[in-house]
Amino acid sequence: MSNRYTFHTSEKIAQARLAFRQLSISGPEDGDRFFEAFGPGNTVNIADRPFERFEDYEELLGVLKEDDPKKYDEIHKGTPFYFLAWTAFDLKNYEKAVLYMDAAISEDMRKDPTSWLDNPASQFLTLNHEGNQAATRITRELNKAIVLQLTRFNAISSLAQILLSDFVDKFVKVLVNKKENHSIITAFYSYVLEYQDRLRELELRSSEGGSIEPALTFLFKGGLLFESLLKYLYPTKNNGADRCKTLGDIFNTTSFKTDFPLGITTSASSLAEIIAFIGSDITTAFNVTARLRNTSGHNLVWDDIFTNTENFTKLFEQQINALFFVILKKFC
Repeated sequence: MSNRYTFHTSEKIAQARLAFRQLSISGPEDGDRFFEAFGPGNTVNIADRPFERFEDYEELLGVLKEDDPKKYDEIHKGTPFYFLAWTAFDLKNYEKAVLYMDAAISEDMRKDPTSWLDNPASQFLTLNHEGNQAATRITRELNKAIVLQLTRFNAISSLAQILLSDFVDKFVKVLVNKKENHSIITAFYSYVLEYQDRLRELELRSSEGGSIEPALTFLFKGGLLFESLLKYLYPTKNNGADRCKTLGDIFNTTSFKTDFPLGITTSASSLAEIIAFIGSDITTAFNVTARLRNTSGHNLVWDDIFTNTENFTKLFEQQINALFFVILKKFC
């Protein structure tokens, strides 16, 4: 037990451990009942002590796994994972939020392989804030963040528009049919959600500047997400055998060139050089994103262009544009 105040007392943990030792698991409902009895839950309408609730759930799971690893693997953990995701979202730790929500989905897939998409965790995944779920408010926030970017993209896209329903049905649901692709969706969601926090940090930092590492690692994530999506779509070189290991490998494949007949540059000597390339077309989006992927991935020491925070927004929007252009072409 930690020394911090939590909902769990030593006595409560002792009761949970005893109940877990005595628990006979015959189905997923046994896990649901167990965690309903011993989890701290969460408040529906507002965030209330999310740190304490998150700590309690992680601590409880850690104790149970240490006591009986085999039973821990066996018991259905969809409920605690769901509440870990919910409380992490309240803490604005979006990477943990989507990680644990995906863990809840994995538990639901194990529990109900045919209709797992109808369960509460999957309502978050599919942006359905009117679905059957307790954490409606965080799904509504995610839905709002995605819709905001879709609306902005649709206003500048010269090709076509992406409907939210198509984004969910033709992109999200297609990728999550295989577990190995879940990371693309969870990264997409956490990336969009994290934008406002990274922007606020830049807005509030010292007038003398400071570290740009959070902004760079954020933009690196956007570039890595772009590269991961392209590797999913264009996995091999022209010989059909060798894997594409870099963006350059992908850009040189015949299949990519057929879909996107663009001239793409993957390097830049400064962030200012990348900013100077900003536009609203697909070529710009791909070039900016590719250059950011390589610059931010090889060095943390770059020119500080973020004294003007609009530059950060412009780079983020270019990366989102690049992702949406790919989704529009290949999925919608």
